[in-house]
Amino acid sequence: MYAALKDEISLPINKSLWKLKIPLKIKVFVWLLHRGVILTKDNLAKRNWNGSKQCCYCSSEETIAHLFFDCHLARLVWRIIHTTFGIHRPRSITHMFGSWLFGTKGKHKNMLYIGVSALCWAFWLCRNDIVFHDVKKQTGLQIFFRATHLIRTWAILHKEDDRDTIATACRVLESTAMEIFVRHGWLFRNMLCFEKCFPFSFGSGGFYFVITAGYILLYRGRDMTIPLSKKYC
Repeated sequence: MYAALKDEISLPINKSLWKLKIPLKIKVFVWLLHRGVILTKDNLAKRNWNGSKQCCYCSSEETIAHLFFDCHLARLVWRIIHTTFGIHRPRSITHMFGSWLFGTKGKHKNMLYIGVSALCWAFWLCRNDIVFHDVKKQTGLQIFFRATHLIRTWAILHKEDDRDTIATACRVLESTAMEIFVRHGWLFRNMLCFEKCFPFSFGSGGFYFVITAGYILLYRGRDMTIPLSKKYC
């Protein structure tokens, strides 16, 4: 136990992982992530792969630690979570599955690991979209909203009371994310003929975050459309 608190080893997660109310393929992904064997570019290189080991989002080498924690996009997403709930970014996979949530018990801990699973899966899906489907580099906001979309999708696996808690947590996270982006110059404008439109007011202005089938429309100074995976909406 002391070694785990020092982040020298990770605590066993098998029992708690398989009890989480998330899809089976996500449990398998998290288990592989915990073992450090998902096929990031550094792991592929160990199998004699000769491609570029550069991260999709920056010039650093792609490793598990970099992709999920140290890349500037990962740091941004974790910063939003810290600002919303006061939860600090894990230092590593070992830390995340070790002492990171030490002192948090029961349902709250399970809910947090559901959120972490969705976030890591969203990072992985967005990374794969760029690597395999020639999707343009995506923003931290897109990755973040993809994660909250996944969490909402998985809410059907939970009791009705827990669904309300999940929905509330997602709304608070999204509001915080949008406020942070607005403070840094992003504008969210209402458009006609879209499936979903979420109004928000920050400061003296009214802004809109618009989702349509396969796209999230963001505006900053000039009109620009950033495509998402079709699976997002």
